[in-house]
Amino acid sequence: MERFKFGYTLEELKGRYASGEDKLKEDEFLGDDGLPYCKKCKTRRFWVLDEGDVCMHGACQCMQEAAEKERKEEEARKRMEEFNRQKALSLTGARYRNIMFADATITEHNRKAYVKAKNYVEKSKEVLENNIGLYIYGDNSSGKTFLLACICNELVWKGYSCIYTNLASILNEIRASYDKNGMGECAILNHLQYYNFAFIDDLGKEFLGREYNAASSKWAEEKFFEVLNARYNAQKPTIFSSNYSISELASVLGLDKAIIERINEMATRVIKLEGDDFRSVVRDEKSDIAKKLGI
Repeated sequence: MERFKFGYTLEELKGRYASGEDKLKEDEFLGDDGLPYCKKCKTRRFWVLDEGDVCMHGACQCMQEAAEKERKEEEARKRMEEFNRQKALSLTGARYRNIMFADATITEHNRKAYVKAKNYVEKSKEVLENNIGLYIYGDNSSGKTFLLACICNELVWKGYSCIYTNLASILNEIRASYDKNGMGECAILNHLQYYNFAFIDDLGKEFLGREYNAASSKWAEEKFFEVLNARYNAQKPTIFSSNYSISELASVLGLDKAIIERINEMATRVIKLEGDDFRSVVRDEKSDIAKKLGI
């Protein structure tokens, strides 16, 4: 039989140890078969190929486990580096950059919303393929921004590209783009199309008091519709949060019908948060700390 250059027959390998041509390492011993075994895990330090016709030195079980552990640790390190890089790109801000579902305070009022949000992340592959967006609304301090940030960070951890922003920031970027030093309006809209998921937080406040500045409000509506179209045409999910229901965007804020229809189409599922006032809880906790400090 013609054997591989890097291996021996089983009998040849035994002979090499019997003659002393191959020497045992400090953590090895010769088994009853005359071949090397690991002192720690008692498994063999050789591989048998081709039903014993080819035999070569190899890693024992604990060496393989150590190599696998090192591989996983390196993967985790690279994943964390990418996670941190993507988090910086997502623009969530320092307050919400590190929060995950595990950090959320689950109550009887928000439990259903968090179950749906977790399912959204768990089924992210199907969600992205089917362009399923969300519209999350509720009163001030109900935890909308926290929930949005959790979804965003969890998706980033899974390797998706996400942008977390608000309409005011987008409009400011577009205004700045009119300066020659700006990115350019088309570039900004193209930029929004790049991300797997886009998060638009606190939608609606940009249009409060619109009756006092009709021209500016009309411009904001036009640009917002272009933003929506950029995501719509890219067929990628958008997740909104607002103090207003979709119908209230029309009845309270008076947004254009085309905008309402586009949001309705993009927001496949609507989730309402109600009943909790997390800002009051945080304020009370800070107040207790201040009292202990004698303030």
